[in-house]
Amino acid sequence: MLKEFFISLLHYFVDITTAVIIAAAVYLTFSHQQMENVILWQILLSGFITALPTAVLLCLDPKSVRASVILWVIHFLLIFFITLMLLKMFGWCRITPMSVFLTFIAVLFIYLFTCCVHYLVARKHTAWMNRQLKNRYSKEEQ
Repeated sequence: MLKEFFISLLHYFVDITTAVIIAAAVYLTFSHQQMENVILWQILLSGFITALPTAVLLCLDPKSVRASVILWVIHFLLIFFITLMLLKMFGWCRITPMSVFLTFIAVLFIYLFTCCVHYLVARKHTAWMNRQLKNRYSKEEQ
């Protein structure tokens, strides 16, 4: 269980950090701002800080669709508020209604990006496992 948690944490860290770098690149391009070196370390730290509750919450196994939806909503809101806290802490922007809205859009993008990546990886892994099982059991039947 602990091994799976750390593997999940690593996957989420990489996916979230990649998506944050993409979002930062888009923002910096349109705002015509330059990036300081310290921002890269802040992005890595923010990726880890948001990956941690992601790995914890998404390791839970809800027993119903309703519980699953509630868990996803709680998770999204938690990530959104952590991101707002990090924006304030790192001084990336002032917290205004517009910055909250843009942060919501950015978190939504990162959330969807991470979900899509995990879906594609899981689908590929499932297909590989099914092929392996089919090969193994088709050989035993012969």
